[in-house]
Amino acid sequence: MRISTFRVRFILLSLSLLFPSVLLATHQVGGQLEMRAVGDIPGHYRIIVTNYLEDGTRGAQNQSSIGLIGIFRKRDNVLMQSFSVRESTARQPVIFSNEYCSEQRNLHFIVLIYEADIQLAPADYTDLQGYYMSYQTRNRNAGINNINNPSQVGFTFYLEFPALQQNGVLFQNSSPKFAPINGEYICLGDAFSFPFGGTDPDGDELRYSMVTPLDQKIANNRQSAVSAGPYPDITWLSGYDANNAIPGSPPLSVDAQTGKLSVTATKLGLYVFAVKVEEYRNGVKIGEVRRDFQLLVIDCPPLTTPDPTVQIQNRLLTSRDATICRGDSIKLQATVNADWNYQWRKNGINLANATNPTLSVRDAGVYTLVVSLKTTCSKTGNSAPITINVSGADGKLYTSGHLCATTGAVDITLTSSAGVSYQWYRNSQPMSAQTSDSIHVSEAGRYWVALTELSTGCITTTDTAYLDRSPAVQALIQSTTGSHRICPNDFLVLTGNGGIQYSWAKDGQPISGQNGSEYRISIAGVYSLTASDQYGCIGIAPAFSVEQIPPVTVTLDSIADMCGSNVPIVNLIGSPPGGAYAGEGVTGSSFNAEAAGVGNHVVTYTVKAAPECTGTVATRLAIVAPIPTIQLTDSLTTYKGNTFSLNAVYTGNPNQFHWASATYLDADNVANPTVTNIADDITYTVEVENNSGCITKDTIHITVYERIWIPDAFTPNGDGMNDVLKLPGIEAFPEAVVTIFNRWGEVVYLSKGIYAKPFDGMYNGSELPTGVYPYTLKPIPGKPSLEGRLFLIRDHH
Repeated sequence: MRISTFRVRFILLSLSLLFPSVLLATHQVGGQLEMRAVGDIPGHYRIIVTNYLEDGTRGAQNQSSIGLIGIFRKRDNVLMQSFSVRESTARQPVIFSNEYCSEQRNLHFIVLIYEADIQLAPADYTDLQGYYMSYQTRNRNAGINNINNPSQVGFTFYLEFPALQQNGVLFQNSSPKFAPINGEYICLGDAFSFPFGGTDPDGDELRYSMVTPLDQKIANNRQSAVSAGPYPDITWLSGYDANNAIPGSPPLSVDAQTGKLSVTATKLGLYVFAVKVEEYRNGVKIGEVRRDFQLLVIDCPPLTTPDPTVQIQNRLLTSRDATICRGDSIKLQATVNADWNYQWRKNGINLANATNPTLSVRDAGVYTLVVSLKTTCSKTGNSAPITINVSGADGKLYTSGHLCATTGAVDITLTSSAGVSYQWYRNSQPMSAQTSDSIHVSEAGRYWVALTELSTGCITTTDTAYLDRSPAVQALIQSTTGSHRICPNDFLVLTGNGGIQYSWAKDGQPISGQNGSEYRISIAGVYSLTASDQYGCIGIAPAFSVEQIPPVTVTLDSIADMCGSNVPIVNLIGSPPGGAYAGEGVTGSSFNAEAAGVGNHVVTYTVKAAPECTGTVATRLAIVAPIPTIQLTDSLTTYKGNTFSLNAVYTGNPNQFHWASATYLDADNVANPTVTNIADDITYTVEVENNSGCITKDTIHITVYERIWIPDAFTPNGDGMNDVLKLPGIEAFPEAVVTIFNRWGEVVYLSKGIYAKPFDGMYNGSELPTGVYPYTLKPIPGKPSLEGRLFLIRDHH
């Protein structure tokens, strides 16, 4: 059996397109970025990512959000910020004029729209070289015939935009806007055109040119990562480039002004291409968008091209345009042929579910019909266009005022085009004599206007103004404590409810400056409140009477100071009765010094004028005083004529001192008096007292020596008697200096200060021999020394 050349080509091409779709994951078909100024706040933009994918792939089942979009400064590629977008509309299929061909070649594309609202600070975007944003993803279709290793090639969505603030002035701009793409294929050898241009919301000039599509720039081997440009181009196979993406005579090209693609293809295959859309204002380039897509070239059988005829039903065959009233419809009728597929278009865009020989039309536009054979992937036929115009006045209602629960009125104003008459309706009933462009009403209901266009007689209706009465304002006064009484020396906070603005009054007199929801009062009276809601409707609260609670005088008897904690328990006495005692060491109405411990303790007695009031407090100080102590040596020795201080150490905070006797003292009522020029032995007694009357005393005896006694000889022979040189009375001279010499004048003993180690007849660890040893003794610094001779006798019996 022979198989036709076309059938072989068809089978091979179908397999080449189908198998990669099974093996690979995400197949990018095309798309672009758009940046639209919202128009409310400078720097507020809506970012739109239009992404065309092959249906049924993992990419088409992607989550509701995609990878990050990065914004970069062109001058140095610095990242300004990044953000994510989320899917914003239901996924729609790309509509093919010949569904048979798209089914045969598994051309099932869907469009995914992702959006994000972002706020850019114009002061941060002032670089005159501009900025760009990008989103990167992968993979492309493995069946693409004009690029190298297509299944491993990624996709970069790219958009440039100007500085948002230029020379201190805000610069308003939106990127070009693009209509949905029709599903198309190219017949080998036939002239083909494809609308690929857009419109500019700001009226800027758009210039189109063919460019090489961009690959993905992978950052850290992560897909969809944010990374700065420049971005790599895809690698063309030999013989292909930006201006020969689809081989033909002529090859694929784009009209520089309209963006319309044209080609007469000379080679079968699936081809990817890209168009750069540059935005110019006053001859200066201000932005750029890259659009990426792919088209399939097939071998269409040499059959007769269908030639559909379309007419307006119930109109002359020569009528190619019609005008209908807004809200009405008109039917377009095509030649009926059971072997044809039908696809209607409006303004060049395929209409969803418009695949019958007839089309009911309500909207203005240019309508055409594309026809193809049902069972053959053939050339398509196109009908002549029919233009439908829609007539009818536009009108919009604006309201001012409000209907409160029982009062209020609303003005409804109509704005519409000229040349119309008006009839107002309420609840579907015409309103008598209401034929002007505004009305003043005080009844709830549904209001609209029937507009009759005088030139055509077309009747249209405006939008509906729904007027309802708002609920009555339920004003109410409450106190934060729930009480109607003011405590002594206190205040009461009244709160208003039921509105958003308030006015207060006391005893029927308005209170100026009080318009908040809270009012702090300290005077008894009858308070009233008027509350207003957001519409200005008012409600009056029931009167709120407030009483004044009389004050209470609270006393607490004084507490006598206590010396130490070992004292009887003190009964506390407060007035009036019924209050509460508190403080360290307090139990019930008693104070326990042992429990409290030494210290100054605050004891309180609290009485409330009423249960809801803060108590009135009387305070006393319970002083558990320490018993003073005195650290004073029992006795000391000194020399006659000495002057020195008595250095006692005290505890217990004494502040009264008395010394007896006062002989030789510079003062007898200070903590540490000075003993001056003492002459004889004496005993002193000190008595001290602190603020709490706690008393203690101590005694010191002072022995006075007139001089130091020096013996003539001593016998250091180890018999336990007179083995060292004893100097009676030297303890009274703490600064005495004793020096002993040998017969050659060498010092063999020296003692300075306290005579702690008496002379024992040794020198440098050796016994000194029996003999006479001169000495000097200086008892007091600055006084003459005493000199003498000492006999050292060693008797070893």
